[in-house]
Formats: sequence, structure tokens, C-alpha cells
Amino acid sequence: MKTYHGIIYLLLFSISACNPLRKEDIPVQNYFFDLPLQTITLTETGKTLLVSMPQATSGYDRVEQTYIRTPATLETYNHTQWVDTPARMLLPLLVNRLEATGKFGAVLSASTASMLGEYRLDTEILRIQQEFLSPNNQVRFMLRAQLLNMEHQQIIATRVFEAVAPTNTPDADGGAKAMNQAIATVLQEITQFVLAHIQ
Repeated sequence: MKTYHGIIYLLLFSISACNPLRKEDIPVQNYFFDLPLQTITLTETGKTLLVSMPQATSGYDRVEQTYIRTPATLETYNHTQWVDTPARMLLPLLVNRLEATGKFGAVLSASTASMLGEYRLDTEILRIQQEFLSPNNQVRFMLRAQLLNMEHQQIIATRVFEAVAPTNTPDADGGAKAMNQAIATVLQEITQFVLAHIQ
């Protein structure tokens, strides 16, 4: 009987040795918004714009990558995530795109600015998710933007931007790559939105 128990023990040990990684030990894959930074161009006669730290609605203010398979049910991937919250990753991209237009004397980031600009841009992420609701897997990025005139303390314009991009693969990697495309589209549109209202 002792020999039998010993054999069982050796078999169990061999199986565990062949699979050393437990579920909780699987490495986490980190993704970021992989958009190229553009050359900064400023003008001495341009206005000063303060870009405040983007906000995010509940459920989207975390590093986990989110997806939906059924309406109104938000889920997250187990072993993949963003390197930081989407809101924090979005701020430097917004600042860079606006600086690159060459239409401003300064574009200040809310994370470093110690003074108010003549104008302020507030944004809020409404959706940043991968969707499995149709035969074609896709991602959706929605951003609410509000432009304010700080001198007159009034709202100039408000708009919601939305971009959808298809994924090449129905997984977290495909979702992250497609999200870069969707964010690039929104950044281009929000830049045009700001320029149209600050002249």
C-alpha cells in the first residue's frame, strides 16, 4: 500500500512539474496607446490653451481592458491591461496633437500647469471597449469634449466624438491595436473642433 501511495505521489509531482505556472502566475500583457507623436509647432501670437486631465465614466476609469458580449454587461480580460488608465494615457496625446497645429502660443497640460490658459479643454471618456455584439468584432471609443473661455467664464462648445474600428483578431491584442485607430480618429476630429472655435 505504501508503494502504491508513493507511485501516486510521484505521478502528481510530475504533472505539477510539467506545468509550473499557476493561473495567478501567468504574466500580464501590458498595452499602451501606440500613436506617433507629432512635431511641436507653437506661435508667439497664438492663444494659450489648458488641457485638463481627462475624466472617465464609471467602469472605464481603470487599467483593465474592457469588452462586452451582451448589452449593458461590462467585462475585463484576465491577463491583459493598459499600462495606465486610459484617461492618463490620453492627456499627453491631446496636448501633442494641439501643439502640432501651430495655432497656439502655448498648450498647457493640467498635470504640470501652474496657471490658467485663455481657453480650457475638458474631456471625458464615455466608452472605451471591445465589442462582440455582432459577427464583426470591433472597438468603440467615445469622448465628450467641452471648450471653455476662461476670461469670460463661459462654455464655447460641447460635442461627443465617437469612432468605431474593426479588429483583426477577436482578442485583447486585436482590441488594443484597433483602439489605437479609433483614438487617432477622435484626436483628429477633436483638434479640428478646437481650432474651429478658437480663432
